[in-house]
Amino acid sequence: MPTPVVIWQFTDGKAGHENQTRGLINGLSTRIPVDTHIIEVPSNSLQFLYLLLIGRLYKNLARLPKSNFLIAAGRRTQLPMLLAHLWFGGKRILLMRPYWPKAWFDLMIIPRHDSPPLSPKSLVTEGAINSIIPSTDQDKNKGMILIGGPSKHYTWDSAGVIQQIATLLKSMPDISWTIANSRRTPEDFSTQINEIPSPFNFIDHRQTDNNWLSQQLATTGQIWVSPDSVSMLYEAVTSGTAVGSLQLQATKKNNRIVSGISELINKGMITPFSQWQQTRHLSRPSQQLNEAQRAADWILKQ
Repeated sequence: MPTPVVIWQFTDGKAGHENQTRGLINGLSTRIPVDTHIIEVPSNSLQFLYLLLIGRLYKNLARLPKSNFLIAAGRRTQLPMLLAHLWFGGKRILLMRPYWPKAWFDLMIIPRHDSPPLSPKSLVTEGAINSIIPSTDQDKNKGMILIGGPSKHYTWDSAGVIQQIATLLKSMPDISWTIANSRRTPEDFSTQINEIPSPFNFIDHRQTDNNWLSQQLATTGQIWVSPDSVSMLYEAVTSGTAVGSLQLQATKKNNRIVSGISELINKGMITPFSQWQQTRHLSRPSQQLNEAQRAADWILKQ
């Protein structure tokens, strides 16, 4: 058996960043054997500085097998990864636009909506990569609605979102519906959603674990997502199921996130609620998206 590639996975504890690094590592593991070690980055700068000054960070890393790949997502993970490379080597792979000079990183994987620098060291992806595995086992009788909340890209409107949800549920009464909130969802939404007369199952995000969403996406026939939740939109598209986007007012016309969603609509990857109202048709993405696997294959060719 080939010797496993040793990966040091730097994490700041944020679910979205862990989803990105885990997706890339999963993609690598489909091609080569890997040995992954998770390195937790302190939650604040003072704690990180303390660990650095007393030498604990160095000692903790020195106990690990020497790394081939250093993988990080999130601003707080970048400096620890750079120090780890300085001390022990390893190829530095960053899953975002760099905060530090890009010359300090070996490879960068950056979503198109973040306006990545043109460089042979950069791979441009459609949205942030994720750990969702494409599926063909979705049940057409199951539907899910994923709710975000206030963001700098869209003006949140609980009443408007609930009205759209009520329309969906009333129009498709034979579908078994699940509605799930997120940590950004306002408290009043959870109260108002119960006023919808149509039956549905409500899931609070605090009742779920890290694997819950991927399991649901693998088996659900259609997914609706509020557009502020851009990462969930790309996860839904990656699953291969039919995806719809609920309607919210953008805060700015030339918004990079809004432009990215508009591009998904133009490519036939998702269906906006306004279009569904006219056609009552929700189609699967026009092409299969699996950016984590594409990124993994790209890394192995470098």
